Amino acid sequence: METTKTTTAMYLTPLELEALQTITCSDYYENGRESVVWDFSVYDICSIPKRSRSGVYSSLVQKGLIVITEKEKLYITDGNGNKIRNKYYSKDDHGTIYITETGYATLDQLGLINEYGSFI
Repeated sequence: METTKTTTAMYLTPLELEALQTITCSDYYENGRESVVWDFSVYDICSIPKRSRSGVYSSLVQKGLIVITEKEKLYITDGNGNKIRNKYYSKDDHGTIYITETGYATLDQLGLINEYGSFI
């Protein structure tokens, strides 16, 4: 499997590039480089197999290229170690994903995106 090297010594695998592109293909990617999209809108269109997908997105988080927020959990542990219902939980709540400035800078260096943050 080939990797791509940027001038900042950042290596991106083809699956990582596909995951980044999937973020920009979300229906909620309406504000270009300022977009924060719902996680389901990315995962629903991602062709990376589920068993591999979490590792690919995790790798992008570790490299500082994306940020993923998790949805609130139904139960949390309080300061005393007791399991309690999370008052912020909503069944309609979803996590979010966005590409960081470092992520966009890396994609810019590779010449893969335009000024609006869309893949060329």
